[in-house]
Amino acid sequence: MRTLSLALGGLLLTAALPALAQTTPAETTTTPRYYVGLGAYSSYYQRLGGTSLGYDNSFRMPVQLTAGYQLSPRLAVQVGVAYSGNTSHYGESIVYSTPTPNTPSPYYNTEGVFTQRLASISTLARYTLTANPARRLQFDALGGFTFEHANSANKGSRTDSFQGTTTTSTYNNHYSRNALLLTGGVGARYRMSRRFELTYDFTVNKNLTEGSGPYSDNVLTTSQALGLRYRFGR
Repeated sequence: MRTLSLALGGLLLTAALPALAQTTPAETTTTPRYYVGLGAYSSYYQRLGGTSLGYDNSFRMPVQLTAGYQLSPRLAVQVGVAYSGNTSHYGESIVYSTPTPNTPSPYYNTEGVFTQRLASISTLARYTLTANPARRLQFDALGGFTFEHANSANKGSRTDSFQGTTTTSTYNNHYSRNALLLTGGVGARYRMSRRFELTYDFTVNKNLTEGSGPYSDNVLTTSQALGLRYRFGR
């Protein structure tokens, strides 16, 4: 999956290079300065269809909301917030042997609730590589930082029965992780009208946080976002 993501990002970067090499003078544009966007998101920390954190593997669709401001015809800054979460109930009951009239069978029973919340907050600068602003298809270079947060809770009870004695215990475990990532990549925008654009962003991230666990892996990770943007303002 990571190899496919890197290959896709390389293909997008290759497509953007001819636009960077153009020498056509930039034209004055009347593009509205403010924009908001909504789309699907996927990353190492928020995986489309599931997550590696915790033991819940149900399908999920991380959603990203973005808001940005166009500083100049080529430079914009934006903030993006991606979120996904899930709550699942589980239970298990095991009987260790066949009961007899005089000897009850030992068993244990457990049931609980697992909750997980994931959030990614990115602050990025976008620099347009395409020299001609009149083109519908535009390519951007992206750079900035991403803050990752994970929070989960696992609570429930377990009942054990052995030699006629039954005991019940409860548990309530919490997990929380934060990480700061250095983020860079490329993006593509297709202008459908003066107000609406289709967008795709591909970024590579370097974890700057030290520690243990999945939020401190000293490796490069990738993230992708596909969505729709609306521009407003003057």
